[in-house]
Amino acid sequence: MAAEHSTTGRPTWLVNDVVAYDAMRELSGSVQAHLLDRERNGDRGARAELLEIRRATLAVDGFDRAAVDAFSAQLQRRDTELGQNADGR
Repeated sequence: MAAEHSTTGRPTWLVNDVVAYDAMRELSGSVQAHLLDRERNGDRGARAELLEIRRATLAVDGFDRAAVDAFSAQLQRRDTELGQNADGR
């Protein structure tokens, strides 16, 4: 099935693509919140990771569903790790 294109030549977003992109952004926010908490508790490496997550999130092309899905999976793994570490304090 070929992607539909707008008059600008860019593929049009489907509703589920928008939902996937929004979910990725929410996951990024969750990971960043965990990292801020870690930084406040003295983890010196958390700030650099937080900045990298922010940069990588902004770099994802929202029109590239495969990139959105791949980065979402990466964020989900990291969010789970950080959540488990926070629960085990």
